[in-house]
Amino acid sequence: MINKPFISVSIKTLNEAECIEKTIDSIQKQIADYPHKIIVADSLSTDNTQQLASNKGVTVVSLTQPGDRCCGVGHQLGYLYSEGEYLLLMDGDMELEPGFVDSAIAFLEAHPEYAGVAGTVEMDDAANYEFKSRKQRLHEIYPIGDCDHLGGGGLYRRTAIEKIGYLTNRNLHAYEEAELGMRLVDAGYKLHRLDTPYFSHTSHTLPTFKLLMYRWRSGYNQAPGELLRSAWGKPYVGHAFKMVKNEVIFALYMLILLIAILTFDLEIIGLALLPLLAFILLKTFKNRSLINGFQSVINLAVLSVGLIKGLMNPTRDPMTPPDSKVIHE
Repeated sequence: MINKPFISVSIKTLNEAECIEKTIDSIQKQIADYPHKIIVADSLSTDNTQQLASNKGVTVVSLTQPGDRCCGVGHQLGYLYSEGEYLLLMDGDMELEPGFVDSAIAFLEAHPEYAGVAGTVEMDDAANYEFKSRKQRLHEIYPIGDCDHLGGGGLYRRTAIEKIGYLTNRNLHAYEEAELGMRLVDAGYKLHRLDTPYFSHTSHTLPTFKLLMYRWRSGYNQAPGELLRSAWGKPYVGHAFKMVKNEVIFALYMLILLIAILTFDLEIIGLALLPLLAFILLKTFKNRSLINGFQSVINLAVLSVGLIKGLMNPTRDPMTPPDSKVIHE
């Protein structure tokens, strides 16, 4: 490839001082032969993430309003400051693997019907249930071949993003890649995951219940409801329901259980508790651990309560840029 395309890299960050330098180093090494721009899109980190990134000589931009913080706003902020033919999405706790960019560019150049491409993922040993479960399901979360969205990010064609209006939805506390995939597929594009290493990921080190508390405070647990609300009235609303069906079912069950408890009838309450006990036993058997079985149920319960809250959250036009400022360029 004689005239290599220009790549903008968006790295979304919030308190990533521990990993951001390694992330930037890995990216700079792998795209040195391409015309490029590396953008750290920061959500008002309270550690020295911004300073560490600035010291690396990359563009650093930041939100100005703490209330705008969420997963969906990060890459949208990076996109607003990007340029060139392609956009590579990374998080501040990821390291870009050798060879991925070359393989991804070659695929997209040869297949114009595809809007984005990703690769395989490596994770370190997790310290909590959420990331242990995620590591066990890597093949499900990141399936090889054509897929409906690129979880974890990917390399996207700018013309495709321009066609659908915005990159990621600033209202979403999670599922931003899923919502992006739904809009791209609805616009007639395809997405693909190569059997090529894309990134290695550093897991959260918080214990299980501290991580759940953090997810609650940050609004992450509201994402299932926010995803449904964003898809309401759209052609892909059915796909959104399918993506969060477990949370929907469990939220409905919790409402039924609450009604049963309010009857003060022990027989009715006992019958209503049977599905919950059966679910705990199923998860215990699957995880080969009673503790993990309980943690799985608690995790789902938190997300299900969040789904209801997320459905009621006020939303902003995802096309409206968040307030931001340039820290370093």
